[in-house]
Amino acid sequence: MIFQAGSLLLVIIGAYALKHVHIFGERDYRVVQGLVFNLTLPCAIILSFATNKHDMRMLWIVLFGFFACAVPLFIVYIGSRGDEKNYRAFQMLNASGLNLGAFCLPVVQTFMGASAGLPIIMLDIGNATVATAGSLTITRTLLHMDENFKSLPLILRMRNIARDFLSSISFDIYMLMLVFMFLHITIPQPIVTIITPFANANAFCAMAMIGLMMEIPDNRKDKVELGKVIAWRMAFGAIIAVAAWFLLPFDMRIREIIVLGSFAPITIFSTKFTDSLTGNAKLAGFSLTVTAIISLVVMTVLHALLPGA
Repeated sequence: MIFQAGSLLLVIIGAYALKHVHIFGERDYRVVQGLVFNLTLPCAIILSFATNKHDMRMLWIVLFGFFACAVPLFIVYIGSRGDEKNYRAFQMLNASGLNLGAFCLPVVQTFMGASAGLPIIMLDIGNATVATAGSLTITRTLLHMDENFKSLPLILRMRNIARDFLSSISFDIYMLMLVFMFLHITIPQPIVTIITPFANANAFCAMAMIGLMMEIPDNRKDKVELGKVIAWRMAFGAIIAVAAWFLLPFDMRIREIIVLGSFAPITIFSTKFTDSLTGNAKLAGFSLTVTAIISLVVMTVLHALLPGA
């Protein structure tokens, strides 16, 4: 297990090192990001649905994921009062939401096998309803950061929000698989065979993307704000994990998977939204990398200690 976690960390470090010897450029992470969100992650989602039984009780995990993402957003809004508006936005966007599909899914599947993917995907369906667009809308509305958006007619604002959701292929696949689950539709075996190599590449591509995004900020205030986000996330992670372990009506294996997911790092969408609202792309990318490394360590320790494996 230590070697499994180490291999994932080595991919992050290796991609970061290759960028700094100029094999890759500063913006090349966008290429890998495109591969992850539009190819390897959608294929991993489909493969997990295709190769696992669909217990309708897992819809409780979807609801749990929604509250696990939404509630911290409002708590941070209240708790960050007194800070500068840009840094409040940074805290709200990065202290809430779980990076489940691009990070937790490959990590948990590396630890516990392909069958561990379905609970993470169900958790991410609920999480994604906020993280993929809702958090941006809520943050800029509560902090009054986009007067142009506020001045738009309601129909245009709703259209923009809908476009944010529907433009995410991973979110679309989540919704499609949820429909398949309700209708008891199975994925044909030829499709499973075709997508398997792409799905298997998801872990490597996701870790490489994180390594390519990493860049250390030189602003002391940025580092202080990152410390606040880490503290927020660890507190929320512990609360979500305890709630999952004691409240969800599933066996220990599934509850362990959700506990591991509770400590997932900052989402890719949060880094994108941070860049668009505050213009601080360096802090956004570094924050994702730091929380990803912390998450990998925490998830490895929890997997060793919990009895659900």
